[in-house]
Amino acid sequence: MQNFRSNHMVPSETSVLFVGLGTMGLPMASNMLTAGFRVAGADMNEAAVATFVKRGGMAATDAAKAAASADVLVSMLPDDAIVDAVLGGGAGLISAMRSGALVVEMSTTGPDTKIDLARAANARGIDFIEAPVGRTVDHAIAGTLALMTGGDPVLIKNVRPLLSAMGSEIHICGDVGAGSAIKLINNALVAAINAASIEALIAGRKAGIELETMFLVLKTTMAWNNALSTALPKKALRRDFRPGFMTKLQHKDVRLALGMAEQLGAPMPMAGAAFDLLDKAVASGFGSDDGSGSMLRVCEAAGGVVLELGEPVPTAKAG
Repeated sequence: MQNFRSNHMVPSETSVLFVGLGTMGLPMASNMLTAGFRVAGADMNEAAVATFVKRGGMAATDAAKAAASADVLVSMLPDDAIVDAVLGGGAGLISAMRSGALVVEMSTTGPDTKIDLARAANARGIDFIEAPVGRTVDHAIAGTLALMTGGDPVLIKNVRPLLSAMGSEIHICGDVGAGSAIKLINNALVAAINAASIEALIAGRKAGIELETMFLVLKTTMAWNNALSTALPKKALRRDFRPGFMTKLQHKDVRLALGMAEQLGAPMPMAGAAFDLLDKAVASGFGSDDGSGSMLRVCEAAGGVVLELGEPVPTAKAG
């Protein structure tokens, strides 16, 4: 059994229980296998577990038993309530783990959820760090996520081989809770930028300006952003609404960000406007679709236009 507080992690000697083999979790856990870790996967979706086994992983048919023998438990789950139910309390997986083991909680939750779980783990002699992730499912597949860690810097440094299997950028943000705070701020800002970019394109089209012309102009000004350069042209403006980041999860994240901001006394009116748009998207039945595409369709319905790019984003300079 390894102790990562005083020793650097050796992948081939480290047993991992990965809980949550969803859209993001399955490729993350698969990349840990590629990095040489011994990984057992647990998920309520039996098909996801079967896919993980085909990739070389093990099935954790008894999650509590697997947690008791694991050096590390990694969790990637949908929301605070599920994270707390799976890990916390007297029946949660933390209660089954050995002293000296490590929890790496990677879900997007409120900071308080992580802080409470860390206290429960530490009370049992179990180490705890958080590492919520940024970027898309494509980055999860490629192992190039951005990880926003919180916890003891020495511990984070010693377990870098595990984190590096999933992400190409590892940011130490502060104590446990800080990683979750910046993740929520990030997701609220992304939603606000998406909403502002979409409404600008709608207004331009209503003014009779071609979509391609708008891109040519906007990319020469301070209005240009990653939503316009990459996210919207790649999916939503191609009428591809398959989930990369589900609308209902983005809706949940912005709600958490607004709740955190209210507690902090930090007004976020732009994020609030984006949340209202996501709220309408969920109410319109788009909850399981991609977030930016759902926001686009709500704005299109309100504006009475449909936006679609037929060609790649124009790159020609003005004549």
